[in-house]
Amino acid sequence: MSKMISMAAVGVIAASLFGGAAYAHPEFQSADPAPGAATTTSPKQIRITFNENLILKMSGVEVKDQTGKIIATGKVATDPTNKKLLVVPVNEQLPPGDYKVEWHAVSDDTHRVKGSFSFSVAP
Repeated sequence: MSKMISMAAVGVIAASLFGGAAYAHPEFQSADPAPGAATTTSPKQIRITFNENLILKMSGVEVKDQTGKIIATGKVATDPTNKKLLVVPVNEQLPPGDYKVEWHAVSDDTHRVKGSFSFSVAP
């Protein structure tokens, strides 16, 4: 009887450890430029780090100026050595002002999450 209880306990522990992984979603960890940052130069790229590897073709970034105009960016990519890092080149020199980064990300669980943050370029 105690052997059955032990096996059941192992099963419950395994299910709780591995079952949660199937429901995990990518979570925003950090960005460069950082949320709320005031940089003195226009960033050449925006880098966003998540806690899970991303599915690139289902993830993306959009940058807008303070009037809501979309800023031209290059093709979004993940870092070749770190699939948790989303990278988007900024194609133009950003003039001083406030900018909003809107992102969406999908990891292996295929659930889409989204968020945004702002930064500014100081004169």
